[in-house]
Amino acid sequence: MKFLVEMEVTFPESLTPEQIADFQAQEKEYSQKLQEGGEFEAIYRVVGRYANVSIFEVDSNQRLHEILSGFPMYPYMDIRTTALCKHPNSIR
Repeated sequence: MKFLVEMEVTFPESLTPEQIADFQAQEKEYSQKLQEGGEFEAIYRVVGRYANVSIFEVDSNQRLHEILSGFPMYPYMDIRTTALCKHPNSIR
């Protein structure tokens, strides 16, 4: 199952720059492992926002939920998911 996932991060003002840097390092490690494993197909930064648009290929809705809730920044994310299917006009 293929999903478009939009994520936007908003950290509370109570977090220190060091805490935020730690979250960013953890996030990078977690997301790169998913990319290497093939479930996290692509990630794109949204210009001008602390946000991204990503493509996931997973076996189930439950698996996508497990992945998303495993992100270290999950408590600070606003996440929107959209299930995708191949368009009949697509040549790929």
